[in-house]
Amino acid sequence: MKSLYSKLAALLVLAALFAPVANRGLLQAQEKELVVYSTIFAEYADKMKAEFEKLNPGVKVYIINPGGTEAMIKKLEAEKGNPQADVMHSGDSSNYLYAKKQGLLQPYAPTAPGFKPVMDIGGKQLALSDKDNYYHVFNMMFTGIMVNEDVVKEKKLPLPKNFKDLANPVYKGLVMSANPLKSSTAVTNIMATYQMYGDKVWEIWDAINKNIPYYSNSSSSIYTLVEKGEFAFTIGLSRPALVSRKNGNPVNFIFPEDGSMISDNAMGIVAGAKHPNLARKFIDFILSDQMQLFGAEYLYIPVKKGLLPPTNPASLEYVSSQIKTLLLPNPGLEERARAEIQAKFGEYIRQK
Repeated sequence: MKSLYSKLAALLVLAALFAPVANRGLLQAQEKELVVYSTIFAEYADKMKAEFEKLNPGVKVYIINPGGTEAMIKKLEAEKGNPQADVMHSGDSSNYLYAKKQGLLQPYAPTAPGFKPVMDIGGKQLALSDKDNYYHVFNMMFTGIMVNEDVVKEKKLPLPKNFKDLANPVYKGLVMSANPLKSSTAVTNIMATYQMYGDKVWEIWDAINKNIPYYSNSSSSIYTLVEKGEFAFTIGLSRPALVSRKNGNPVNFIFPEDGSMISDNAMGIVAGAKHPNLARKFIDFILSDQMQLFGAEYLYIPVKKGLLPPTNPASLEYVSSQIKTLLLPNPGLEERARAEIQAKFGEYIRQK
Protein backbone atom coordinates (compact mmCIF):
# COMPACT_ATOMS: atom_id res chain seq x y z
CA MET A 1 0.00 0.00 0.00
CA LYS A 2 2.86 2.37 0.93
CA SER A 3 4.42 1.63 -2.46
CA LEU A 4 1.12 2.51 -4.19
CA TYR A 5 0.89 5.82 -2.30
CA SER A 6 4.50 6.61 -3.24
CA LYS A 7 3.74 5.99 -6.92
CA LEU A 8 0.61 8.13 -6.76
CA ALA A 9 2.54 10.94 -5.07
CA ALA A 10 5.23 10.76 -7.74
CA LEU A 11 2.60 10.93 -10.49
CA LEU A 12 0.99 13.97 -8.87
CA VAL A 13 4.37 15.73 -8.70
CA LEU A 14 5.03 14.98 -12.37
CA ALA A 15 1.56 16.21 -13.31
CA ALA A 16 2.17 19.46 -11.44
CA LEU A 17 5.51 19.91 -13.19
CA PHE A 18 4.16 19.34 -16.68
CA ALA A 19 0.83 21.13 -16.27
CA PRO A 20 2.22 24.63 -17.04
CA VAL A 21 3.91 23.32 -20.19
CA ALA A 22 0.74 21.55 -21.31
CA ASN A 23 -1.37 24.60 -20.53
CA ARG A 24 1.02 26.83 -22.45
CA GLY A 25 0.80 24.52 -25.45
CA LEU A 26 -2.99 24.50 -25.21
CA LEU A 27 -3.13 28.29 -24.93
CA GLN A 28 -0.80 28.67 -27.90
CA ALA A 29 -3.01 26.35 -29.94
CA GLN A 30 -6.03 28.47 -29.00
CA GLU A 31 -4.39 31.76 -30.05
CA LYS A 32 -5.45 32.34 -33.64
CA GLU A 33 -4.76 36.04 -34.14
CA LEU A 34 -2.02 38.55 -33.43
CA VAL A 35 -2.40 42.33 -33.40
CA VAL A 36 0.74 44.36 -34.10
CA TYR A 37 0.97 48.14 -33.86
CA SER A 38 3.80 49.12 -36.19
CA THR A 39 5.05 52.29 -37.87
CA ILE A 40 7.26 50.44 -40.37
CA PHE A 41 6.63 51.11 -44.07
CA ALA A 42 3.85 49.18 -45.82
CA GLU A 43 5.94 46.85 -48.00
CA TYR A 44 7.91 45.56 -45.00
CA ALA A 45 4.70 45.26 -42.95
CA ASP A 46 3.01 43.20 -45.69
CA LYS A 47 5.97 40.80 -45.91
CA MET A 48 6.14 40.53 -42.11
CA LYS A 49 2.46 39.58 -41.96
CA ALA A 50 2.58 37.10 -44.87
CA GLU A 51 5.68 35.26 -43.65
CA PHE A 52 4.49 34.94 -40.04
CA GLU A 53 1.11 33.61 -41.20
CA LYS A 54 2.89 31.14 -43.49
CA LEU A 55 4.98 29.84 -40.57
CA ASN A 56 1.90 29.65 -38.32
CA PRO A 57 -0.99 28.12 -40.33
CA GLY A 58 -4.41 29.21 -39.12
CA VAL A 59 -3.08 32.40 -37.49
CA LYS A 60 -4.29 35.79 -38.73
CA VAL A 61 -2.00 38.81 -38.23
CA TYR A 62 -3.38 42.36 -38.12
CA ILE A 63 -0.81 45.11 -38.68
CA ILE A 64 -2.08 48.55 -37.65
CA ASN A 65 -0.08 51.74 -38.25
CA PRO A 66 -1.39 54.40 -35.83
CA GLY A 67 0.45 57.14 -37.77
CA GLY A 68 3.85 57.51 -36.11
CA THR A 69 5.60 56.41 -32.93
CA GLU A 70 4.15 59.17 -30.75
CA ALA A 71 0.64 58.28 -31.97
CA MET A 72 1.31 54.59 -31.33
CA ILE A 73 2.29 55.29 -27.72
CA LYS A 74 -0.75 57.51 -27.17
CA LYS A 75 -2.99 54.74 -28.53
CA LEU A 76 -1.41 52.19 -26.19
CA GLU A 77 -1.82 54.57 -23.25
CA ALA A 78 -5.50 55.09 -24.07
CA GLU A 79 -6.02 51.31 -24.27
CA LYS A 80 -3.97 50.44 -21.18
CA GLY A 81 -6.98 49.12 -19.24
CA ASN A 82 -8.00 46.89 -22.15
CA PRO A 83 -5.03 46.37 -24.53
CA GLN A 84 -5.99 45.85 -28.16
CA ALA A 85 -2.45 45.17 -29.42
CA ASP A 86 -0.10 42.30 -28.64
CA VAL A 87 3.12 43.79 -30.01
CA MET A 88 4.53 47.31 -30.29
CA HIS A 89 6.85 47.33 -33.31
CA SER A 90 9.22 49.93 -34.82
CA GLY A 91 10.37 53.29 -33.50
CA ASP A 92 13.60 54.00 -31.62
CA SER A 93 14.47 52.57 -28.21
CA SER A 94 13.96 55.85 -26.34
CA ASN A 95 10.23 55.53 -27.10
CA TYR A 96 10.29 52.00 -25.72
CA LEU A 97 12.05 53.14 -22.56
CA TYR A 98 9.18 55.60 -22.08
CA ALA A 99 6.61 52.86 -22.82
CA LYS A 100 8.32 50.60 -20.28
CA LYS A 101 8.16 53.29 -17.60
CA GLN A 102 4.47 53.85 -18.36
CA GLY A 103 3.76 50.16 -17.80
CA LEU A 104 2.83 49.56 -21.45
CA LEU A 105 5.22 46.63 -22.03
CA GLN A 106 5.95 43.23 -20.50
CA PRO A 107 9.33 41.44 -20.50
CA TYR A 108 10.43 38.63 -22.76
CA ALA A 109 13.95 37.28 -23.38
CA PRO A 110 14.26 36.29 -27.08
CA THR A 111 15.42 32.80 -28.01
CA ALA A 112 16.12 33.53 -31.71
CA PRO A 113 19.34 31.73 -32.76
CA GLY A 114 22.33 34.07 -33.08
CA PHE A 115 20.72 37.05 -31.34
CA LYS A 116 22.75 38.55 -28.50
CA PRO A 117 21.58 41.25 -26.08
CA VAL A 118 24.81 43.23 -26.59
CA MET A 119 26.81 43.77 -29.79
CA ASP A 120 30.34 45.08 -30.21
CA ILE A 121 30.53 47.85 -32.83
CA GLY A 122 33.88 49.49 -33.44
CA GLY A 123 35.01 48.70 -29.90
CA LYS A 124 31.79 50.10 -28.38
CA GLN A 125 29.12 48.00 -26.71
CA LEU A 126 25.65 48.52 -28.18
CA ALA A 127 22.78 47.21 -26.05
CA LEU A 128 20.26 45.45 -28.30
CA SER A 129 18.03 44.40 -25.40
CA ASP A 130 16.68 46.40 -22.50
CA LYS A 131 18.43 45.25 -19.30
CA ASP A 132 15.08 43.90 -18.05
CA ASN A 133 14.09 42.48 -21.48
CA TYR A 134 11.11 44.79 -21.99
CA TYR A 135 12.18 45.69 -25.54
CA HIS A 136 14.70 44.66 -28.19
CA VAL A 137 16.38 46.29 -31.20
CA PHE A 138 15.75 44.47 -34.49
CA ASN A 139 17.57 46.68 -37.03
CA MET A 140 19.55 49.90 -37.38
CA MET A 141 20.13 52.98 -39.50
CA PHE A 142 22.51 55.93 -39.04
CA THR A 143 22.12 59.69 -38.78
CA GLY A 144 23.61 62.03 -41.35
CA ILE A 145 22.95 64.19 -44.39
CA MET A 146 21.24 63.20 -47.66
CA VAL A 147 22.51 65.22 -50.62
CA ASN A 148 21.18 65.78 -54.15
CA GLU A 149 24.36 65.66 -56.25
CA ASP A 150 22.76 67.39 -59.27
CA VAL A 151 21.68 70.41 -57.20
CA VAL A 152 25.12 70.64 -55.60
CA LYS A 153 26.77 70.62 -59.06
CA GLU A 154 24.32 73.06 -60.60
CA LYS A 155 24.66 75.57 -57.76
CA LYS A 156 28.40 74.91 -57.30
CA LEU A 157 27.92 74.21 -53.60
CA PRO A 158 30.62 72.86 -51.29
CA LEU A 159 29.79 69.49 -49.76
CA PRO A 160 29.25 69.59 -45.98
CA LYS A 161 31.62 67.37 -44.02
CA ASN A 162 30.01 67.92 -40.63
CA PHE A 163 26.56 68.73 -39.27
CA LYS A 164 27.71 72.20 -38.28
CA ASP A 165 28.73 72.90 -41.91
CA LEU A 166 25.00 73.13 -42.68
CA ALA A 167 25.08 76.53 -40.96
CA ASN A 168 27.03 77.94 -43.95
CA PRO A 169 24.96 80.90 -45.31
CA VAL A 170 25.53 79.61 -48.87
CA TYR A 171 22.97 76.88 -48.07
CA LYS A 172 20.16 79.32 -47.17
CA GLY A 173 16.80 77.85 -48.23
CA LEU A 174 18.43 74.62 -49.41
CA VAL A 175 18.35 72.55 -46.19
CA MET A 176 15.35 70.45 -45.14
CA SER A 177 14.54 68.75 -41.83
CA ALA A 178 11.58 66.93 -40.35
CA ASN A 179 9.70 68.53 -37.47
CA PRO A 180 10.96 67.01 -34.18
CA LEU A 181 7.59 67.77 -32.57
CA LYS A 182 6.10 65.21 -35.00
CA SER A 183 9.01 63.02 -36.10
CA SER A 184 11.24 60.65 -34.14
CA THR A 185 13.68 60.76 -37.12
CA ALA A 186 14.29 64.44 -36.46
CA VAL A 187 14.72 63.86 -32.72
CA THR A 188 17.33 61.16 -33.41
CA ASN A 189 19.41 63.55 -35.51
CA ILE A 190 19.11 66.29 -32.90
CA MET A 191 20.28 63.84 -30.24
CA ALA A 192 23.33 63.07 -32.40
CA THR A 193 24.23 66.78 -32.35
CA TYR A 194 23.48 66.87 -28.61
CA GLN A 195 26.19 64.25 -28.09
CA MET A 196 28.62 65.94 -30.50
CA TYR A 197 28.42 69.54 -29.37
CA GLY A 198 27.25 69.49 -25.75
CA ASP A 199 26.70 73.01 -24.42
CA LYS A 200 27.18 74.54 -27.90
CA VAL A 201 24.39 72.51 -29.52
CA TRP A 202 21.82 75.34 -29.61
CA GLU A 203 24.32 77.87 -30.89
CA ILE A 204 24.90 75.54 -33.87
CA TRP A 205 21.19 74.82 -34.37
CA ASP A 206 20.37 78.55 -34.26
CA ALA A 207 22.67 78.94 -37.27
CA ILE A 208 21.39 75.83 -39.14
CA ASN A 209 17.79 76.93 -38.52
CA LYS A 210 18.40 80.07 -40.61
CA ASN A 211 18.98 77.84 -43.66
CA ILE A 212 15.80 75.75 -43.16
CA PRO A 213 12.73 77.45 -44.71
CA TYR A 214 10.27 75.18 -42.86
CA TYR A 215 10.15 71.90 -40.93
CA SER A 216 8.24 69.07 -42.62
CA ASN A 217 5.59 67.28 -40.56
CA SER A 218 6.28 64.13 -42.58
CA SER A 219 9.62 62.40 -42.07
CA SER A 220 9.20 60.47 -45.35
CA SER A 221 8.65 63.62 -47.44
CA ILE A 222 12.08 65.08 -46.59
CA TYR A 223 13.77 62.41 -48.73
CA THR A 224 11.32 62.90 -51.62
CA LEU A 225 11.94 66.66 -51.59
CA VAL A 226 15.70 66.12 -51.96
CA GLU A 227 15.15 63.40 -54.58
CA LYS A 228 13.15 65.89 -56.67
CA GLY A 229 15.85 68.55 -56.33
CA GLU A 230 13.68 70.96 -54.35
CA PHE A 231 16.40 70.98 -51.67
CA ALA A 232 20.11 70.22 -51.81
CA PHE A 233 20.26 68.56 -48.38
CA THR A 234 18.14 66.99 -45.70
CA ILE A 235 19.09 66.01 -42.20
CA GLY A 236 17.93 62.41 -42.08
CA LEU A 237 18.75 58.72 -41.86
CA SER A 238 20.91 56.48 -44.02
CA ARG A 239 18.36 53.86 -45.13
CA PRO A 240 15.89 56.02 -47.12
CA ALA A 241 18.74 57.97 -48.73
CA LEU A 242 20.66 54.86 -49.79
CA VAL A 243 17.48 53.15 -51.05
CA SER A 244 16.81 56.24 -53.18
CA ARG A 245 20.35 56.05 -54.59
CA LYS A 246 19.91 52.32 -55.26
CA ASN A 247 16.76 53.22 -57.23
CA GLY A 248 18.79 55.44 -59.56
CA ASN A 249 18.20 58.90 -58.10
CA PRO A 250 21.13 61.41 -58.10
CA VAL A 251 21.47 61.33 -54.32
CA ASN A 252 23.99 60.15 -51.77
CA PHE A 253 24.42 60.03 -48.02
CA ILE A 254 27.11 61.76 -45.98
CA PHE A 255 28.22 60.26 -42.66
CA PRO A 256 29.33 63.46 -40.87
CA GLU A 257 32.92 63.43 -39.65
CA ASP A 258 31.90 64.85 -36.28
CA GLY A 259 29.62 61.89 -35.64
CA SER A 260 26.96 59.55 -36.94
CA MET A 261 24.60 58.03 -34.41
CA ILE A 262 22.89 54.68 -34.60
CA SER A 263 19.15 55.04 -35.05
CA ASP A 264 17.60 51.80 -33.88
CA ASN A 265 14.24 50.17 -34.48
CA ALA A 266 12.87 48.35 -31.44
CA MET A 267 9.91 46.17 -30.49
CA GLY A 268 8.28 44.78 -27.37
CA ILE A 269 5.28 42.82 -26.12
CA VAL A 270 2.34 44.89 -24.88
CA ALA A 271 1.50 44.50 -21.18
CA GLY A 272 -1.68 42.46 -20.82
CA ALA A 273 -1.46 41.22 -24.44
CA LYS A 274 -4.36 38.90 -25.25
CA HIS A 275 -2.13 36.63 -27.37
CA PRO A 276 1.16 36.49 -25.42
CA ASN A 277 2.43 33.21 -26.83
CA LEU A 278 2.07 34.35 -30.43
CA ALA A 279 3.63 37.67 -29.42
CA ARG A 280 6.73 35.85 -28.13
CA LYS A 281 6.94 33.83 -31.35
CA PHE A 282 6.66 37.06 -33.33
CA ILE A 283 9.59 38.67 -31.48
CA ASP A 284 11.80 35.67 -32.30
CA PHE A 285 10.52 35.65 -35.88
CA ILE A 286 11.59 39.28 -36.45
CA LEU A 287 15.04 38.43 -35.05
CA SER A 288 15.37 35.34 -37.29
CA ASP A 289 17.99 35.26 -40.05
CA GLN A 290 15.15 35.22 -42.61
CA MET A 291 13.68 38.56 -41.50
CA GLN A 292 17.06 40.13 -40.81
CA LEU A 293 18.08 39.42 -44.41
CA PHE A 294 14.74 40.70 -45.70
CA GLY A 295 15.29 43.99 -43.87
CA ALA A 296 18.76 44.22 -45.41
CA GLU A 297 17.16 44.26 -48.88
CA TYR A 298 15.83 47.69 -47.86
CA LEU A 299 19.23 48.66 -46.42
CA TYR A 300 18.27 48.21 -42.78
CA ILE A 301 21.38 47.10 -40.91
CA PRO A 302 20.90 43.63 -39.32
CA VAL A 303 21.53 43.17 -35.60
CA LYS A 304 23.47 39.97 -36.26
CA LYS A 305 27.00 39.95 -37.63
CA GLY A 306 28.10 37.76 -40.51
CA LEU A 307 24.76 37.55 -42.34
CA LEU A 308 26.02 39.69 -45.22
CA PRO A 309 29.38 40.06 -47.00
CA PRO A 310 31.36 43.02 -45.56
CA THR A 311 31.15 44.84 -48.94
CA ASN A 312 27.32 44.93 -48.83
CA PRO A 313 26.08 48.50 -48.08
CA ALA A 314 23.62 47.03 -45.55
CA SER A 315 26.29 45.15 -43.60
CA LEU A 316 27.39 46.52 -40.25
CA GLU A 317 31.00 45.98 -41.27
CA TYR A 318 30.62 48.17 -44.38
CA VAL A 319 28.78 50.99 -42.61
CA SER A 320 31.28 50.96 -39.73
CA SER A 321 34.09 51.48 -42.25
CA GLN A 322 32.38 54.66 -43.53
CA ILE A 323 31.96 56.27 -40.11
CA LYS A 324 34.76 58.25 -38.47
CA THR A 325 32.97 58.89 -35.18
CA LEU A 326 30.32 56.41 -34.06
CA LEU A 327 27.74 57.58 -31.51
CA LEU A 328 25.57 55.16 -29.56
CA PRO A 329 21.92 55.91 -28.75
CA ASN A 330 21.33 57.13 -25.20
CA PRO A 331 17.61 56.69 -24.41
CA GLY A 332 18.03 58.15 -20.92
CA LEU A 333 19.64 61.34 -22.26
CA GLU A 334 16.97 61.64 -24.96
CA GLU A 335 14.22 61.33 -22.38
CA ARG A 336 15.80 64.10 -20.28
CA ALA A 337 16.34 66.34 -23.33
CA ARG A 338 12.86 65.86 -24.82
CA ALA A 339 11.23 68.92 -23.18
CA GLU A 340 14.16 71.17 -24.10
CA ILE A 341 14.07 70.00 -27.74
CA GLN A 342 10.31 70.56 -27.95
CA ALA A 343 10.61 74.07 -26.50
CA LYS A 344 13.49 75.08 -28.78
CA PHE A 345 12.00 73.75 -32.01
CA GLY A 346 8.56 75.03 -31.08
CA GLU A 347 10.20 78.48 -31.02
CA TYR A 348 11.92 77.89 -34.39
CA ILE A 349 8.66 76.77 -36.02
CA ARG A 350 6.64 79.70 -34.65
CA GLN A 351 9.18 82.10 -36.15
CA LYS A 352 8.95 80.64 -39.68
